[in-house]
Amino acid sequence: MAVYAGKLNERVTIQVPRETRNTLGESYVTWADLATVWARVEGMNSREVLQAMQANAIVSHKIHIRFRDGVNHEARIVWRDRTMEIASVVERQNRTMLEIMAREVI
Repeated sequence: MAVYAGKLNERVTIQVPRETRNTLGESYVTWADLATVWARVEGMNSREVLQAMQANAIVSHKIHIRFRDGVNHEARIVWRDRTMEIASVVERQNRTMLEIMAREVI
């Protein structure tokens, strides 16, 4: 399944966790922007959600972006002021695209 540039019609920001220390020396996690990229974001239908649940993954969205390093399950995606945790990342089309399965966090 080819994904053409015209189908990548949404802007998403990929964020990665960074451990930071405050003035008291306590560590906490902050999120740093890795990149803002063009993407195709699709809500999953009930059949796809059930299939994902069989693989012990709770997902609500499928996101396609061009291949890039540094995107893994530790990162998160911000789309339209909505935050999504990444459940899985799969390389597609001979490492030209990434298919990201994500769930929205509230």
